[in-house]
Amino acid sequence: MAKAETAQQRLAREMEELYLQYRSPMFRVAMAILRDEGLAEDAVQQAFLKIFQNFENIQREDCNKIRSFIVILVRNTAIDLYRRRGRENVISFEDLELPLPDRESQPEEQVIARLEGEEVAGYLMELEEKYRDLLILRYYHGYQNKEIARLLGMSQTQVALGIYRGKQKLRRRLEGGDAHGD
Repeated sequence: MAKAETAQQRLAREMEELYLQYRSPMFRVAMAILRDEGLAEDAVQQAFLKIFQNFENIQREDCNKIRSFIVILVRNTAIDLYRRRGRENVISFEDLELPLPDRESQPEEQVIARLEGEEVAGYLMELEEKYRDLLILRYYHGYQNKEIARLLGMSQTQVALGIYRGKQKLRRRLEGGDAHGD
């Protein structure tokens, strides 16, 4: 007679499945940034450690959400490694396509959600990466500033300021201005 799977066994199985599903795409993202297999593997391992440490808080039901979250996390981890090595960082992730939120539970989310999805997504992708990532984690994934700060190794103040600036830039762009201007 087979034993029922315990909660701990289920969690371990889910972690392993996530690892097996995303290790290759994560490695490709890290490799594109670091151009070194060993460092790319380190970035993937560090990103997975962050994921596993916060595994119970990560929404895993939506494949698109988890994929974009993982890409952001491994990219930032790889960039951190790159910077620690004292190299210049020249990266373009223009091909990354992410859908926008469809939730309308908070005022900020209502502002973003009421706008046309594809238009906003296009403008969002034009934002600087640092703002785009923060807005995606906050409004698409629904993470609180404290959680984003912990995941990205930033202070809560930096996260809040980055989200504010990103929203301002996105708002200016939607009103016909320049998303990159200050």
